[in-house]
Amino acid sequence: MSESPGVRRTAIDVAAAELSSLSPQDSAAARRLDAEAMADLGMPSILLMENAARAVADEARRLLGGGDVLVLAGKGNNGGDGLAMARFLSPHVRVALVDEPTTADAALQLAMLRAAHIPVHVAADAERLTELADRADVIVDALIGTGLWSPPRGAVADWIRWANDAAQSVVAVDLPSGLSADTGEAFDPCIRAGVTVTFARPKLGLLERDGPAHAGRVVVATLGLPEDWVEGRD
Repeated sequence: MSESPGVRRTAIDVAAAELSSLSPQDSAAARRLDAEAMADLGMPSILLMENAARAVADEARRLLGGGDVLVLAGKGNNGGDGLAMARFLSPHVRVALVDEPTTADAALQLAMLRAAHIPVHVAADAERLTELADRADVIVDALIGTGLWSPPRGAVADWIRWANDAAQSVVAVDLPSGLSADTGEAFDPCIRAGVTVTFARPKLGLLERDGPAHAGRVVVATLGLPEDWVEGRD
């Protein structure tokens, strides 16, 4: 898949014969990129989260057929991305949160939703999730990000299984919950997404082992970082 001079690819499809020239990252490299963006460029982490959320919201909108989006949000910063995108999608959004956030940025996103009177349903059971999904065309998986090292457990595992059984299309934030960002191993359970929106660079696990089967179409979205600056760190 050739590129014209001066044209930069912004998305890849793992089913294509050739992948983008974008260098994949493991979880450590992704964390390092975020840290360097904050330290070298002065970009606050909440701005990176906002930019990620806007990209996922844009992709979810493309899949809407007149219904809503149901966001499944975890406790960490991946969940914070999901909470942030709910503001961009309101009023055509419903939000389910596994539990109260454990990071400052995700907590701030939740506080903004509550201040805006956007309902957030915490610790919903499967019956409640089904009710929330009643008018949804799309489910957003914002449960677990790159920090996964073992199979999902508890409510997160239950929500993953529920999402895999649902009829709606699933859009995963950064990578499908339950997939190793480093090896591409799909733990049990693991989201099967139709689309995965990852950021700045594809995560290595999206391209290896079980990754392609669980990620679906992979879109690489900008975090608002200058591309030349990112390339200098590949």
